[in-house]
Amino acid sequence: MIKERYCSYEVARLLKEKGFSEPVRSFYLIDDAHSNAVNVTYTITYRNVNNAKAILRPTHQMACDWLREVHGIFIAINNDDLGFNWQCYDLINRDSTLDPKILSESYAGYKAYEEAVETALKYSLENLI
Repeated sequence: MIKERYCSYEVARLLKEKGFSEPVRSFYLIDDAHSNAVNVTYTITYRNVNNAKAILRPTHQMACDWLREVHGIFIAINNDDLGFNWQCYDLINRDSTLDPKILSESYAGYKAYEEAVETALKYSLENLI
């Protein structure tokens, strides 16, 4: 079944720290009583949730678009005999042949596409911005 894939709480928190504020339809709400995040989904669109305990929850596609459009970071996901793999590229500072500059090693062995995307997003947010 095809469905939207959302960023984990950890990636959503990193996105917030790095300035992500695009309109989304879902957010995480911190539950102080249990010290964890609870997913909250609504049919209206949020850009900024006026609650310090809320963290916007974008889809993987939205997070990848934001990295590409705002920071010039392109995440490439591929598949080979080792499973899914990812690598990050700099679309702004190209080399002399106009090829994108490689920003990360190629990391392989993920069984699911979404697992590779999630890991690449986390790496980009922690190491490239």
